[in-house]
Amino acid sequence: MAGFTAAIERLGEEKALPFVRAIHDILTGSVRDHGGSVRSYAGDGIMAVFGIPDSQEDDALHACRAAFAIHAAFAKAGDDFEARYGERPMIRAGISSGMAVIAAVEGDNAALTAVGDVVNLASRLQSLAQPGGCVICETTRRLVEWLVDMSFEGEHEIKGRSKPQKLWRVIAIRDGASRFDASLGQGLTPYIGRQAELLTLRAALAEVRDGGRAIDIVAEPGLGKTRLVFEFVNGLGDSVNTILTGHCAANGGQTPFLPFLEVVRDAFRIRPEDEPGEIGLKIKAGLMASELDSLEHRALLLNLLGLEAPDAWLAGLDGVLIGLRTRELLLTLLNSACRAGPVVMLIDDAHWIDSASEELLNTLIQDGVQPNLLILLMRRPDYTPRWVGKPKVLTLSLEPLGPDDIRTLAETRLGVKSLPDDLVQEVTERAGGNPLFGEEILRFLIDKGALRVEAGKADFASVTGESELPVTMHGLLTARTDALLPQDRAMLEAAAVIGRRFDPGLLALVVDSSADVGAALLRLQEQHLIYREAKSSSYVFRHILLRDSVYQRLLNAKQTELHLKIAEAQEKRSEGRLAEVADMLAYHYSHTDRVGPTFTFLVMAGKRSLGVFSLDEAERYFSNALEIYERDPSCTSDERFAGFVATYGLCCNISLRLTAMIALAQKALPILARIGDNHHHALFLHHYALCLVWAARYLDALRVRKELSAMAARLGNPLTSAYALVAELTVSTYCAPIPNDEYRTKCAEAEAELAKIDDAYLTNLYFCIDAYDAMARGRVAEALAAAERAIEFGSSTNDPRGQGFGLAMKALVAVTCDDYEPALDWTEQAISVSRAEFEKTIAETSKVSVLVALNRPGAGERIQRWVTGCEERDWGLFALGPECWLAVAMVTAGRIDEGLRSIETTIAHREAEGFMAAADWSRLYLCEIYLAIMSGEGEASLSVLVRNFRALARVLLFGAGRIEALVAQVKTNRQFDPEGHYIARAEMILGLLYKRKKQRAKAAMHLTEARRIFQMGGPSAILTRIETALAEVSAA
Repeated sequence: MAGFTAAIERLGEEKALPFVRAIHDILTGSVRDHGGSVRSYAGDGIMAVFGIPDSQEDDALHACRAAFAIHAAFAKAGDDFEARYGERPMIRAGISSGMAVIAAVEGDNAALTAVGDVVNLASRLQSLAQPGGCVICETTRRLVEWLVDMSFEGEHEIKGRSKPQKLWRVIAIRDGASRFDASLGQGLTPYIGRQAELLTLRAALAEVRDGGRAIDIVAEPGLGKTRLVFEFVNGLGDSVNTILTGHCAANGGQTPFLPFLEVVRDAFRIRPEDEPGEIGLKIKAGLMASELDSLEHRALLLNLLGLEAPDAWLAGLDGVLIGLRTRELLLTLLNSACRAGPVVMLIDDAHWIDSASEELLNTLIQDGVQPNLLILLMRRPDYTPRWVGKPKVLTLSLEPLGPDDIRTLAETRLGVKSLPDDLVQEVTERAGGNPLFGEEILRFLIDKGALRVEAGKADFASVTGESELPVTMHGLLTARTDALLPQDRAMLEAAAVIGRRFDPGLLALVVDSSADVGAALLRLQEQHLIYREAKSSSYVFRHILLRDSVYQRLLNAKQTELHLKIAEAQEKRSEGRLAEVADMLAYHYSHTDRVGPTFTFLVMAGKRSLGVFSLDEAERYFSNALEIYERDPSCTSDERFAGFVATYGLCCNISLRLTAMIALAQKALPILARIGDNHHHALFLHHYALCLVWAARYLDALRVRKELSAMAARLGNPLTSAYALVAELTVSTYCAPIPNDEYRTKCAEAEAELAKIDDAYLTNLYFCIDAYDAMARGRVAEALAAAERAIEFGSSTNDPRGQGFGLAMKALVAVTCDDYEPALDWTEQAISVSRAEFEKTIAETSKVSVLVALNRPGAGERIQRWVTGCEERDWGLFALGPECWLAVAMVTAGRIDEGLRSIETTIAHREAEGFMAAADWSRLYLCEIYLAIMSGEGEASLSVLVRNFRALARVLLFGAGRIEALVAQVKTNRQFDPEGHYIARAEMILGLLYKRKKQRAKAAMHLTEARRIFQMGGPSAILTRIETALAEVSAA
């Protein structure tokens, strides 16, 4: 009771006791009438419990009903109380929901009562209620969703709670309301004109048991994508096991897995106010229910949500592996849900989807949608996803409604049976078949007084002058918001800066402290501008166009002011858990002049993206952070900048963004030089050296590698030593090679350092480089052994990089050894297994080459596109082999002179770059082309002979001498193993040349030597070729 102590003092002892008894009688009676029991009495009130001893589904609703019954009873008895006691009691009610301990506090024989935090919270809530009011907590709000009308009462500090708590004031109980009657909250009108589309969705759901389906719903804004899906879901009843919903956002395209974050939170019942410990328990319980619980799985989900897990739970995993396994886990969880029954997954506003979510959805659809799964994707026509046209995917395009449907919509909206013809014409012509536009037109006309509905009839007067109907949707929405109360418009503007979906607690911290947020939100709901989202305390703009209209009208200074308030409020609310909201903070701070927080949260969001292998998003965050630093270096310290560029360098390296890395180095190296030696500086040099290798700038890479090695020696720790040694091995494969007899010693040194650290990236890179170096030296057997080691490592650690590297390397070996059909098979396997850009690129390099060797249709055009693409991306290394095969394709296509000039140019380029082994590989290719021309392989047309007359003449006249000179040059390469592939191939070429010249002794000598070396590697196509030639020489 409000004012109880003062009332007792006024009553005196004689009247106080009957007064208190009368109050308790009404309180107790009202509670019992609604299924509750009173467990403790105080002078001014009671503590009532619902759900004891038997819990019921609607206990929270019964408590709300009891509170309103109490208010009604005291209102009815008010006159009697005033006549008898001179007091009119007013009651405050507070309702909390949760777990409580039931015990006999006052002794074994005493009555049972409830004890616990939920009881304390209820006491705090009633103290915050107004006399005659009822305040409920967030948990209770979820339990009575759509069954009561309520108003947001702000966030309050509650004693014993670490975070401010959202509170809600119950306004009224809805008689006969359905728990799922969310449409009332959204103010939706009856559904018109999409029955055929609705039937299509229902038919798709009926088919999912035989194989999943994906429906791609496409429409312009306002045509009803979301409404169609709402009507479909609202009619599902118990026919599906689970409904999962994820939203994309215009400012969320840089947040990895944004819609799936929402899906995960929903599936594990994670609330915004949950503490990390509670989230961990919910994740554990959910994984156990799916029989998928493990420490790694828990850590992956915590990491996805931006929370830290114990280091041991993800031991041995880097960002790539964490990201790949997170993707696998999300798909596994989805499959598990589907095994329990039909699942509908909704992805709204897919035109704003982030690349990680797009990739995950594409994988899900590409591999064949899981049985029992129906995916509904809503997007605008200006975005065309990769899954369009795939099997099991149906694109459902929503066309504008016809005039009859617009008329029916207007009649239904107004509650009339017919409309004046001039009104019908006005609405149908202006709406253009857009139902949202049509409804906004009606609201505008009603607000302006041009349209009145009385006694079931509509009276319409055409509007002119200041009341003339705006011609665009933007104009209509602007007119509506201009008519709001100033405080409501300010509230809507602040909400628009937060986003289409906004937390009322955050909004309350941003607007004027004197504003009544709950009352304003209620008025905005009544105006059909916003609605409260089901299963959430958040509010949503009725349409994104409305939010955009409000936001775009704000002056720049006002936008900046609100963005800053939002960022500061959110940062304060998320203290200790900033990584969870780093993307949001980066977005809002980036619209202000606060360069320090902007840089900090851009880097934090980038690291979070990198930590789930979402490289596109990470690169965007990092590049934006670099722009901030360039504008104002005071935004961070030198030490933090060094850490930033090291992480950015890793991102550029593993994503093969070589141009970005080289540009970054130009800006970062002078700053790092000022900072001096530290491990961040060393890691950056490692990634920079490797990117220079991938860009075929080998001499520059050698210079950077030497700087790295010297720094690692000065630092003297295992991490930098391992990175320096692997960089040294990498660079030496292409430039300044380590002598053959010293190479294995250097490898042993690197392996010893790798054993001291736990670094999946570096270990995989080492296996790849070891295999590639063996191939560069011509040691085919060693290259295959190293490839198998990489595959074994990848299999044992469930790391697709090792498997991808190994398979791609086996393909490269097979191409080099002329085993083209097996090579094609290896490339296909490598592409299928690979997930990271590096191994996928190696595999594709082999594939485009082998397609030319097999003379497959379109191979020449494909390899030309690959080489051009490599030039555009600065991927010089990955064009090496394809450039030679492009020359082969040119010659095969009759462009002989162009092909010969191309390979001569390639040789010159490799020598200028310092990659002498590659120059000599090209020389061997050129020798084989000469041999083919000299032997007359293929049947050239007369036009081809005429067009290439000079080139053919040169080859026929001088080809033999040119081959001998080229082979002599190859044999001087000290990187090549004298017992290796390239020396053997050089011997084979000489043998074939002398065979053609009918110098049988020389031919037999060179072919026999080639056979001896190749036999050490076992059977191969090239060995068969040599043996055939030897047989022909012997038979001659």
